[in-house]
Amino acid sequence: MPGWVFSELGLWLGATALAAVAAAASRLDAFRAARALGLAAFAAFALGAALWMFRDTYAYYFAHKEECLRLSYWGSYREHEMWKEIIAAFRKLNPNIPVKGEYITDRYEEKIQQLLLANDAPDVMLFQDEPLPRFVSSGKFLPLDDLCRTPGLEVDLDRDYWDTAVASFRLDSALRQAPGASDGTTYGIPIWGGDCLLIYNRAAFRQAGVPEPPERWTLDEFLATCKALTADTDGDGRMDRFAFDIPGWVYWLPFTYAFGADYLDASRKRWTLWGPEAEAAYQFWQDLRYKHHVAPQRAELTEGGNVAFMTGRVAMFVSGPWAMPPLLEAGVDFDVAPIPSGPGGLATRVTWDSLVMFAGSRKKDWAWRFIHFATSLPAQEIVARFQRSVPALKAAKDAFIAVNPRVRARRFIDALAYARFQPITEHWMLMSREISSETDMMLDNRRTPAEVLRRLAANPHLAKCFTMPQESVMRNP
Repeated sequence: MPGWVFSELGLWLGATALAAVAAAASRLDAFRAARALGLAAFAAFALGAALWMFRDTYAYYFAHKEECLRLSYWGSYREHEMWKEIIAAFRKLNPNIPVKGEYITDRYEEKIQQLLLANDAPDVMLFQDEPLPRFVSSGKFLPLDDLCRTPGLEVDLDRDYWDTAVASFRLDSALRQAPGASDGTTYGIPIWGGDCLLIYNRAAFRQAGVPEPPERWTLDEFLATCKALTADTDGDGRMDRFAFDIPGWVYWLPFTYAFGADYLDASRKRWTLWGPEAEAAYQFWQDLRYKHHVAPQRAELTEGGNVAFMTGRVAMFVSGPWAMPPLLEAGVDFDVAPIPSGPGGLATRVTWDSLVMFAGSRKKDWAWRFIHFATSLPAQEIVARFQRSVPALKAAKDAFIAVNPRVRARRFIDALAYARFQPITEHWMLMSREISSETDMMLDNRRTPAEVLRRLAANPHLAKCFTMPQESVMRNP
């Protein structure tokens, strides 16, 4: 039911109340009638005013799905506020297109999958690069290349957007990422994303008398800095400040790349995490905790990683631009530094989100108009201001950098030049589960890096999805 109906309903209720009171006035004495008339008039006015004031709220949360464009997204409440601002800006330019934001706070992929199976999915959906191949195979996402050429609503992906952002949602016939202007089919228009860098607590560096990280540094320099930062400041025999918060395997990817290792080859069909490069990457990972003691063991850090960083108990951690808003809100004095380079050169991990369109949408024109707006400069500058991620549109980079001059957010932009995809595949969830299971054992010092690499290479579940190293290769790495 449209919001204006409720405003009309308020007026009708007010008029009805007044008529009822007028009728009652003929049967009551003048004083009681006047009193009732005043109360009824006030109630009618209050009801009508409330319905008028909150008509947009009604339209946003309760508009019927058949009467509006449906948009689904996940994220923090701050991101929800960002989406509301983007929707409001779109509505200002397109007042005849009502938009209903469907804010899904948990189990986003699961709920979207259920809606797709029921052919009741939102017209436009926020979607990550990682699950895209799994969902595209269902045929429920509309290819967008033709729509990118819509007169007046053109989108030039290869000219205007970051290369890795475009390639993340351009898939070949085998549903693999297909970099290049002419390869593959585009299923999502990138909206934002980011690469992983080191977030560091500047106060911790000052207290330790350690210089802040330079524009370029090596793994050896990183380790030396970690040793200088880690300290027992009160002399009780327990470390009060650790240099680095050990991440899981996905956030360790930049270091894996720095050692020259990777999990899959370019085809995403062959398992490549084997050999001296992979073992060196895993050994360094484990040694930070158990040999060099610059990263806390689980029992040594009872508070969460964010709390430990904010209080200075941990000086550095790996994350993307999405880590900045809560730190800025908390008033933490922090900055960002590049991942150290190693034998494999300078590299980091990048991930992107996009807007996709439901193939069964009956509002494709509206949907494309919204996608076009949300990925254009006015909306991308809203994204930049919220600092949630790097805007996918290159033209918005200066707005992103300028929001907080004391934080060198420019380094997130600079790192896009050498950022690499995470190993996206339709088997991602199985792959991630098996890797996490093994590396958790290693990070608890219950298995050696060599054992973990061998077990992964011999994993029967992974062997069903990828071509694994031959036994002769594993015997002679």
